[in-house]
Amino acid sequence: MHRVKTILVSFLLVAQFSLAQHGGPSPVKVATVELIKMSPVRKIPATVQAKVVATLKAEFRGVVISLLDVGSFVKKGGTVAELTDTQSKLRSQELQDAVKSSQARYDFLKAEKTRLQDLVKKNLISKTELEQNKSDYLSAQSELAQSRSRLNQYKDQVTKLTITAPYDGYVLQQMTQIGALLNSGDSVAELMQADNLEVIVFVPVKYKSQIKKQAQWKVITEQGKQYNANITQFTPAAIGASHAVEVHLNLEKNSLWSGEPVSVVVPTQTPREVIAVPRDALVIRRSGAYVYTVVDGKAIKVDVQIGMASGEMIEVTGVKVGQSIIIRGNERIRAGSEVNVIN
Repeated sequence: MHRVKTILVSFLLVAQFSLAQHGGPSPVKVATVELIKMSPVRKIPATVQAKVVATLKAEFRGVVISLLDVGSFVKKGGTVAELTDTQSKLRSQELQDAVKSSQARYDFLKAEKTRLQDLVKKNLISKTELEQNKSDYLSAQSELAQSRSRLNQYKDQVTKLTITAPYDGYVLQQMTQIGALLNSGDSVAELMQADNLEVIVFVPVKYKSQIKKQAQWKVITEQGKQYNANITQFTPAAIGASHAVEVHLNLEKNSLWSGEPVSVVVPTQTPREVIAVPRDALVIRRSGAYVYTVVDGKAIKVDVQIGMASGEMIEVTGVKVGQSIIIRGNERIRAGSEVNVIN
């Protein structure tokens, strides 16, 4: 819609300029002189980085049988790599047999305990035999619990042969290869969390008064795209020979990549109120800069002094807040020319 409106205004300007060449008023577009807060800024080179990059490690000994390629995207809980333990079936069977043996001994002593209690009541055996049975029964109960625990621990270890992603992310680096034998603690892959980027910029310590948490700065890509970013954290110290402060800015809803170079627009002073006009209002010549205001349908030339700039606005002196200034058509007119304002 904005583009259509711009095209329409351009068409009207061209049409009316043709009329102006034949003695009619020149068509112009105007804006208003504003009072805004502005501060001088400095562009500082910076880098986009992933906030979270983790090295995934093997938690159990095994041979790698599958591994995602570099650049692969994986959802949280998805498989990054799989290992196999050639002895897992034998070890599992061994532990299951141990549980069965402990269970059988426990069941026998439990039944024997009931039988001996009846015999003691009938005075057919001494209590010593019953006490021995109780001791053996408790030992068997403990042994069964330990056998089950060892089996469950092994089953848990076997599940760890499948290495999963702790978050949605991309594989940055393979740190092993298929067929390799890994021990517990060996590195498998490096995983970068998706959609969680930040900009890290090193700001000269002389601008430290402008470094505040949640302060919003602009990030500009090499292609000229701009994003707003808020300061999330910074190191309150001047680092290295350059005496710079490491500042982290949070990026949301962007199309940037980790490692991409950008520039950060850093304010160098506390913002102050200034009189500002759109950049398009300025006519710059060797003799200086000026703007045209509109008074009673005529263009009035006003010399101005240029100050700092922020985005499309630039500080000037020589005009007053609320005045109408020409921002389109000002290159084709002279002081005192009759003008027709096009909205």
